Amino acid sequence: MNRYLLFTVLLSVMTVAVHGQVPQFSSSEYAGWIYNNTAVYLNTDNILANKVVLYKTSTGVDLTLTSPEFYCSAGKTIEMEVTWITDQWQDEQFDMSRVALTATLLDVNGVAVDSVTYEFSSIQKTNYVNLSIDIPQGLSRARLRFASWKADVNSNGAVRRIKAVSSLIGDVNLDGEVTVADVNLILAVILGANQDSAVMGRADVNRDGEVGIADVNLVIDLILN
Repeated sequence: MNRYLLFTVLLSVMTVAVHGQVPQFSSSEYAGWIYNNTAVYLNTDNILANKVVLYKTSTGVDLTLTSPEFYCSAGKTIEMEVTWITDQWQDEQFDMSRVALTATLLDVNGVAVDSVTYEFSSIQKTNYVNLSIDIPQGLSRARLRFASWKADVNSNGAVRRIKAVSSLIGDVNLDGEVTVADVNLILAVILGANQDSAVMGRADVNRDGEVGIADVNLVIDLILN
């Protein structure tokens, strides 16, 4: 593709921008979340008070916390920050090997699509956990489920805060939206004007291992649709 045609493509989308539907959760609002412990009323106050504990009960029930459904077709990766609290970390019966926080991506039917687990190498009362999970192509709606599958009553913990933000497919300049600025940046990579490795990685929007007109077309489709 020559420079004139690239410029023509650019002009065709200059006035259009798209904001992707990005999951963003925080402890300020837990409406629509599901906690499968009916003995505890799920609200923000109880979460901040460490009453939403995740572990396997003596009867074999896994206590889990599940997010509301969100649209994720425009997403690429979900980055999660979780505050994990345990009041028992200094007890003799506490077993750190049983403490592992798992985040699972569920489709609309509740089927696990992918999951990621954080294994604790050290622990204290308040712990800050970072998790990342890729959104598969073709997944349009999903939920996030948080669990601690290995923990028992002596090694349980609670989630105090959950923040999840998804990057957008086509957001090459990382400004939180997909616009003509991202098209410009891809064109700069194609023309050799930008050789930054991080930018080049994000400019490969279709993940085929190279930056080319297919990536430009994909971002234009995201903007126009």
